[in-house]
Amino acid sequence: MTTAVVGVVGVTGTVWAAHAGRRHQLDAVRAQGAVSVAIALAAEKRLVYARFLHLARTAYDEARALVSAGEALPLDEESLPPVPPGSEIIYTGRYELATPFALAMAALHRCYDEVVIVGGPGIRRHATAAISDISRYASGIRDNWDVDRTMNEVSALLHEDATKVTHD
Repeated sequence: MTTAVVGVVGVTGTVWAAHAGRRHQLDAVRAQGAVSVAIALAAEKRLVYARFLHLARTAYDEARALVSAGEALPLDEESLPPVPPGSEIIYTGRYELATPFALAMAALHRCYDEVVIVGGPGIRRHATAAISDISRYASGIRDNWDVDRTMNEVSALLHEDATKVTHD
């Protein structure tokens, strides 16, 4: 009788230990999967953000070349219709098509969509500000200090977002 009881307790312990081990393994696999997804997203963000910043710097360099050559098309704020309060409408400059600046801005706009997808609404606002300030600079509405300040803020924000650790 004692041997039977010890045998049943032993088998029960073995079954329980195996069940607990499987449960622990599943939890570990789930956690590892979540970490892998977070690492992959962070890597994608770094690539997209780096490309956006590179394209923004290229567009800004082209805008400076345009302005210094006196070929920028001015756009007066007074000639624009008023922006409704609370609106996210941002007027941007006008520029000749197929110029290096126009091509740089087109590439920047294409990358913008990727930035919005991986970064979300908070990042979108700042990426929009960068594009807008570069365009406004080429139109004579902003000066280079405004663009430099915006670009520094966007760079810092994108860096922070791409390197933050998530604890989901």
